[in-house]
Amino acid sequence: MPGRTFESDEDRLAHELLRRLDEQGDADSRGAALLIREVMENLITLRKVVTDYPSLLKPYRVAGQDRNVHTLVQAICDSNPYTIEAHMPTRAVVGRAYLVAKINLFRTLLRIARHSLVGVSDASLEPELTRLLRVLITTLIAEDILVAIASDVRAEAELRRKAVYLLVDLWEHRQARTVQDFFPLLDSVWEAKTRVTISYGTLSGTAEILSLMREGCDPEVIDYFTREHISEDERQALLELVFNATFEELQTMRRWMSRHRKDVLAPKDVARIFNVPEARLHQTISNTQDMFFTFRERQVNAYHRNLHDLPGPKKTAEEYLMIYYLRQSDIPPPQELRPATPSVP
Repeated sequence: MPGRTFESDEDRLAHELLRRLDEQGDADSRGAALLIREVMENLITLRKVVTDYPSLLKPYRVAGQDRNVHTLVQAICDSNPYTIEAHMPTRAVVGRAYLVAKINLFRTLLRIARHSLVGVSDASLEPELTRLLRVLITTLIAEDILVAIASDVRAEAELRRKAVYLLVDLWEHRQARTVQDFFPLLDSVWEAKTRVTISYGTLSGTAEILSLMREGCDPEVIDYFTREHISEDERQALLELVFNATFEELQTMRRWMSRHRKDVLAPKDVARIFNVPEARLHQTISNTQDMFFTFRERQVNAYHRNLHDLPGPKKTAEEYLMIYYLRQSDIPPPQELRPATPSVP
């Protein structure tokens, strides 16, 4: 849509913030409003770049070869972690840049709302801006998970194909798709996690899992990770998730508890173990940077363990959850666009 920057909720919040800044009229507010408008114009341009790239669903022929959505799916399914980026269509790459640019703008909107609108209205924009930013970040995380599954040479072919089907849909409809459209379980986990404070304790994770349940995490997530025959890898990945810590960090905590004959850990103990202030323990997920950092740290470490056959989970809890979702779901392949049949006069 020409001139359009965001979806309806995003557009409403951005313009409401601009309206309030314009009403205040001071130099700081005018400067903030000018910055927002400039970035929004840039995003309109970037959005147009994404939509101007050929549809992934439209077949074409180049250098004597047929290219279509089915050859794209097959190429990605034949890839591995080292080659998958070479097979990603430009529309997907530019679309991801658009998503990251939108995330950066909404981080700026949130900072401006906190700084410039304090005390000016009972109707704070902060909760809604935070919610939208979380959804955008979670969508980025979900894309990373799908790419990991699609390029996993050890995964069964059908699982990889389903991951690619979702990726193609996301890449084709980048401006409109969010994690809530194709993987609401992940959004449910992270929404609940923003309201949970980690207590550590015995490091069993029981208190943290119960807190996730109380804070509205989808029961299907809890049922999956507490089922009778959960694997040790999945159990360890869940503990990484609920404690915002890697397997290696949790092992370090357990060794410290054993040496000091402690049955429970307090936050001050954990800060002492890692020689950091308590504020740096990620007891809560207070901002979107924490969300992405804690996920990416666990993802990189899991990949390293898998590559070198080291102890600990070989996937993140989010990836195990996505695999469960893909196996349980009937995900149809993307449908190729056909040229319109000319009407008969």
